[in-house]
Amino acid sequence: MSFPEPPMLTSPQRAQDARAEIVDISDELTHLTEASSAKQKLGTFAAVLQNKPFLALWLAQVFSQLADRIIFVVFIALIVKHFGASDRLNSYLYIAFTIPAILLTALAGVFVDRWPLRPVLVLTNVLRAALVALLPMGIGHGKLHFYAIAFGISAVTQFFVPAESSTIPAVVPKSQLLTANSLFVTTMMASVIFGFALGDPLIGLFGIQQVHWAIASLFLMSAFFVLGVGRIAPHQAKSEGGSSLSGVFQELSEGVRYVARTPLVWQSILKLALLFSGVVALCILFVSYTRTFLYPDPAIASRKFAYIIAVSGVGMALSAMMVGQRFDGASIKTRLKLVYFGFSVIALGLLMLAMVEPISGWLQKEMLTQQSLFTIKLTHTCLWAFLMGIAAAAVAIPLQAILHERIPASMRGKVSGVQFTVLSTSSTVPVLLAGVGVEWIGAASMLSCMGWPLLAFGLINLMRLSWPKRLKPRHS
Repeated sequence: MSFPEPPMLTSPQRAQDARAEIVDISDELTHLTEASSAKQKLGTFAAVLQNKPFLALWLAQVFSQLADRIIFVVFIALIVKHFGASDRLNSYLYIAFTIPAILLTALAGVFVDRWPLRPVLVLTNVLRAALVALLPMGIGHGKLHFYAIAFGISAVTQFFVPAESSTIPAVVPKSQLLTANSLFVTTMMASVIFGFALGDPLIGLFGIQQVHWAIASLFLMSAFFVLGVGRIAPHQAKSEGGSSLSGVFQELSEGVRYVARTPLVWQSILKLALLFSGVVALCILFVSYTRTFLYPDPAIASRKFAYIIAVSGVGMALSAMMVGQRFDGASIKTRLKLVYFGFSVIALGLLMLAMVEPISGWLQKEMLTQQSLFTIKLTHTCLWAFLMGIAAAAVAIPLQAILHERIPASMRGKVSGVQFTVLSTSSTVPVLLAGVGVEWIGAASMLSCMGWPLLAFGLINLMRLSWPKRLKPRHS
């Protein structure tokens, strides 16, 4: 994809851009000074949660994220129950969730900039609750209707995501953005822990045919808490073109041009896309991995794999708390070092998980009991899943904080739309490759194919940033 060239700037435009750059530098210096002198006060989750609109938004996120995670476990369990165990069918589920993200997220970001944020957040939660309530009807009409409901839930979510992302900097002062983002990521990771871990017990409690009512209730609770956020005016008033299609695409192109001419922004988005693609593909691989090495029964594996993801979520939550407390006010270079170190650890975890097959073969030669063999493999898997979770948060939080700090308020919705479109589009091919590749060469080989290139990417860039200044190559 090629980006349009930025227009030639006249002298007044250059002067205006120079003044804007000076203001940005001044704001950055002020932010660093405030973070150093008042870190104890501003760098804690308690201080951020004293902000009542942010507290309401955070509580809404808790219920929404839990519902999102439980939905995934329920959909996988329904596929196995009604359509059979197939990694390819699981991949199709991801595609059904991904296509709306590719088609709608960028456009949704443009509209989010024009609409009041609170009604968008309330309405999207209510619509998702309604779609989840239709899940039994979709199952009864076959695969197409089942995937259509997943498509509909994802389509509505594309308006929720940029609205939620734009609301954070609208209700939180700049000096608390890293801490607020850290709390949001911590909550998201905690929802991975509890959401995936609660999926299996909720299915057992309500039954696979009734569990959708619990999920719909969670979305409605999220809508209720959003009401406490308060009224937030649109970041941008409607243009003369109103909501016409040409006006929408014009504003969308503004978001694309802004990203294209801001290196730190598009580089951060691409790194997030790399992380997101790996995480989504890994979810597909974990289903096959669990069935191959831990639970041979497909019905059990389709539910137990969620516990491995939950262990990874524990690592993410702990790491998110540490990053929010320790790296508030850190320089861009320090944050990028943390990002590349995180990528390297994730790659190492992929390679170590791929070693479970030779480890199992060696243990079998030692004449261990089946129970002992299972315990060792499960411990090995959970340990590396935990470490990979720690590394994933170390990548995501600094990058998202950089985006929130650098993007002006009038561009947040549009850039968020571009960002999530890139994330969704970049994950499509890895998901397809994971679903098909795991059937061709197995889960362990797919983990190795992902691990080696990612390890090279992380280590090379980490060394580049660590070189002495006189040895650094010239770069823009």
